[in-house]
Amino acid sequence: METTEHRLALKLRRLKLLHLEVVAAIAEHGSLTAAAAALGRSQPAVSQQLAEAEDALGVALFSRGRQIRATPYLPAVLRYARRTINDSWHLKSELETLAQSGQSILRVGTMLVTGTSLVPDVIIGLREQAQAIQLELVEDIAAGLWARFERREIDLIVGRLDERAYAAHVRAEALYKDRHCVVVNDRHPLLKQAKLSWGETGAHPWVLPPRDTALRRAIDATFLDQGLSPPIPWVESAAPSVNLGLLTKTDCLSVMSRSAARQYVSFGACAVLPLTLKYDVGPVGMAWAADLDHPALTAVLEALRLAARKQAVWLAG
Repeated sequence: METTEHRLALKLRRLKLLHLEVVAAIAEHGSLTAAAAALGRSQPAVSQQLAEAEDALGVALFSRGRQIRATPYLPAVLRYARRTINDSWHLKSELETLAQSGQSILRVGTMLVTGTSLVPDVIIGLREQAQAIQLELVEDIAAGLWARFERREIDLIVGRLDERAYAAHVRAEALYKDRHCVVVNDRHPLLKQAKLSWGETGAHPWVLPPRDTALRRAIDATFLDQGLSPPIPWVESAAPSVNLGLLTKTDCLSVMSRSAARQYVSFGACAVLPLTLKYDVGPVGMAWAADLDHPALTAVLEALRLAARKQAVWLAG
């Protein structure tokens, strides 16, 4: 006797990639007309494909009227739809790359802490080993990378690890510690201080990370531990290029990882103040999906471990 679960499974098999593309396009553009234009399809075709998707799922995703509105079922369906669409794009891109060069693609997200030295060393190492791997890289802050990771737009995160790296569906490995330091331009008056205290930084503007980040909380806690009020930010910014531009052109202070600071100091772009955060954030490491089965992953993880050992020695020197 056919069960309800069996009937639902049979219906779900009718879902095709084009159905998921329609659902995602309507959610993004807000109307059938705009979705049809974005997809290059006719509005009647989009309407029919939406009806087919809803029939296969057994629920309405949008309420119709003068204005189309999402139902409570849409967010759950969108999560899986976007992952499937991203996986299909990744498959297409990887097949094309394999056909052209015989290389496998791994999509990697990096943060500033690993983007200035560790990841470049990994890329060079893979080339020296003649590995048939092509890395697709994107740099972002932690929140942006984890959002991409959940949408399956990237395969691997290299950067600061936080609680998200220890979720059940994620595998993670810590590589080394890279403490933060306070940086200024190389002409800053605080560099002339024989003995510098946190209280003396208050006379200068601060460029701080957004208030809902772990690093901002660590900075605030360090000031509070000194019996001082946390600095009021001149600018809240998670944009490394903007922060560096402000550092070189003004007397502001900012905080960055020691590895990034050492790199910028070598370029003459900034200087490090003799101040140490009492509290800091997580270790540098790597995180990937627990169910990721990728031919390039093992080689890239091993290259990261090798480069990380050298990075740890460099930071200790």
